[in-house]
Amino acid sequence: MPEVTFVFLLFVLTGVYCLWMGTRHRWLLMPLILAYLFRLFLFFLDYARIFRPPGATEDASRFTRISFEYASRDWSSLLDSAPLFSSRFYPWSGGVIQKAVGESELFLISASFFFGHVVVVVTGIICYQLWGKRAAVFAAIIMALYPFAAFNSILAMREEVAIMFFLMGLYFYIRWVAGKSTLGLLWGGLLFGVAVLFHPGWVAAFIGVAAYLVYFLYRNLFIDRPRFVSRLYAFKMLLSIGMLAFSLGMVMASEGVYLGKGIEIGGEGEEGGLGSAIEGRFSREPSGGSAYPGFVAQGNPYTQPWLIPARIAYFHFSPFPWDIRSPRHLLGLVSAGLYWFLAWRVYRGWPQLKSREECVALLFIFGALTVVFAIGVTNIGTAIRHKTKLLGLFVILAASSFNSVRIRFRRK
Repeated sequence: MPEVTFVFLLFVLTGVYCLWMGTRHRWLLMPLILAYLFRLFLFFLDYARIFRPPGATEDASRFTRISFEYASRDWSSLLDSAPLFSSRFYPWSGGVIQKAVGESELFLISASFFFGHVVVVVTGIICYQLWGKRAAVFAAIIMALYPFAAFNSILAMREEVAIMFFLMGLYFYIRWVAGKSTLGLLWGGLLFGVAVLFHPGWVAAFIGVAAYLVYFLYRNLFIDRPRFVSRLYAFKMLLSIGMLAFSLGMVMASEGVYLGKGIEIGGEGEEGGLGSAIEGRFSREPSGGSAYPGFVAQGNPYTQPWLIPARIAYFHFSPFPWDIRSPRHLLGLVSAGLYWFLAWRVYRGWPQLKSREECVALLFIFGALTVVFAIGVTNIGTAIRHKTKLLGLFVILAASSFNSVRIRFRRK
């Protein structure tokens, strides 16, 4: 059957890709082998119904079903119904490809399988360029073996494809900030835009870019004004102004777009705009078996300003011991432990982070993404899924101090 052959080829292509990148960057070979074997193991556990990762029976099944519905349409109807900036853009994209190669319930899974390994590679390469080989290997191993990132790689979910385009955008964006690419800002913005197509919550990346560009332009035009202006400098300033306008346009264009489990910016149902949208996210009663405690989920963020930092802390570091209500919640401690470790390494590497322009730019994006996703989440399980989107960026920042990590084994 052609569709089964295509899915098999995607798994083989992923293996070939890992070997190719491992030969180009020898330090990446071992992390990629670990990533491939770990994800293959999880895939067989899920396929045999021995262990179903979170989301496998609900969201993933829904995306697969919707993708089949799109693939069953005629070409004109399919192409005219592209749901841009919507959760349905992901299954629509899968439907378009399956329309050409044949339908298979494993197609979206096999595509996520490939995207997950690209995420490991891009994160490792960015860390290598910023912090060196030892830190990059450590970072790639974290990306390869973190369970919740691996779960996304074997499910029909839009997380991995959106994360991949976001990290690819970061690669070009960082090169522009470092002065190594003239058009890196443009390519980065375009790739961020593709990520927004799959998940509108990534519009927060443009908020971070806009904030950094305001800082960058103010510093260069009003504080560090050069006496002589070269053509390259003038082009860089014009490109920055253009991307600032584009970033603000992307944010404004998201009016009425529901940011997944995040917030709605200026939608018709939010007459007060962003302010009332934020307030509204603190007035809804949390739901689900792993819902946040009421003292974090509900209140007035303006009269109780500590609620926003508390929501951010819960987003990154939950579950806390008092949140454990069942054996299934114990799996969340893996996520909490890793994010506490990453926060500690960011603290240890803060002198390096604040002294590098690329990292300053990344901090603006990380802050914007954290605020947008954290405010909109009131469930620990949902928080784990959404903060995995930020894992690559968090690891890149934490890698600033990975070179000082020492693992010692005592002899008995």
